[in-house]
Amino acid sequence: MADEQKDWWGFLGRTAAPVMERMHGLGLLQKLMVGIFVPILAAFLVIGGMLFVSAGPYVSIKQLGSNSLKDLGEASVKQSTVSVNRLGELIIQDKAESVAQQIEIYLESHPGLSGTSLLNDPRLQEIAVQRVGETGYTAVHNNKGINYFHVNPKIVGTDLHSLADKLPGFVKLMDKGLHGPVGGYYDWKDVDGKVRSKYMFTTPVEGTSLVVAATTYIDEFGKPAAAIRSETNQMEGLYAQEYSRKVTLFLVIVLLDLAILLGVVYLYSRSVVRPIRRLSDAADRISMGDLEARVIVEGKGEVANLAGSIERMRMSVKTAIERLESRKGPVGNRK
Repeated sequence: MADEQKDWWGFLGRTAAPVMERMHGLGLLQKLMVGIFVPILAAFLVIGGMLFVSAGPYVSIKQLGSNSLKDLGEASVKQSTVSVNRLGELIIQDKAESVAQQIEIYLESHPGLSGTSLLNDPRLQEIAVQRVGETGYTAVHNNKGINYFHVNPKIVGTDLHSLADKLPGFVKLMDKGLHGPVGGYYDWKDVDGKVRSKYMFTTPVEGTSLVVAATTYIDEFGKPAAAIRSETNQMEGLYAQEYSRKVTLFLVIVLLDLAILLGVVYLYSRSVVRPIRRLSDAADRISMGDLEARVIVEGKGEVANLAGSIERMRMSVKTAIERLESRKGPVGNRK
């Protein structure tokens, strides 16, 4: 730590040395302007750096606001996604249980249905295959994995285990639910090759070998979260636009302030230097023998005191010369 401080102070010394050398070559007016204006300019640069510049662990105010908005949006989207996914799971589960109860009631009221008559019953097919969400559906298979009712007629009558190569997650989840209620996720590959996550809940129909499965894409229920994400992105864009507008206004105001400050500093510096220049001119005239050049500086302070001292010196020199000349006169007459 001590070495770092030495290096820092050494850097400041090496940087300040040439600046001080240049300062020695400046006049008083320039020194006053540099001494007053440069610290003000440095303060503006520091403030600007805090507003706009991010470096290392330091985060600018702009970045801080953007990060806060982004973190808030991500947290909201994450929490919303978890909530709506859980709600979607409950909806799918409720649908499977509802269809299972409807099938149970229907079979109790139609005790003669079995085998082919069961598969060909149109009313039972309507009960077994219902919509879930926007694109999901319910289906019915037995406890051996043989499908009885499905939205796709080609699936009816097939052993669902034949999908193990194409949909291993689905088959694994189905096997778990052949003898009891089970819910879980599996990946489904769409026609366009996109892989999306589906949620399925299976539950047996009481008193039968039938199992009801309800499934759909879980992201159907995440549309509110997607809307929140979209709104957050829009807010970030609006924030960036508003920030840019305010930054432009800020820069314009800063430049105007600096211009005004430069003018004020110049006028102030001239007001300080002007009486000193008068004293310098008066001192030059006195040194050239013009003892009538009066030194007058209005006001108070060090410059006025210096002017008074020079004026007293002029009067003393003038008086001394007059006395000397008055003494030389009679001596000449005596000769």
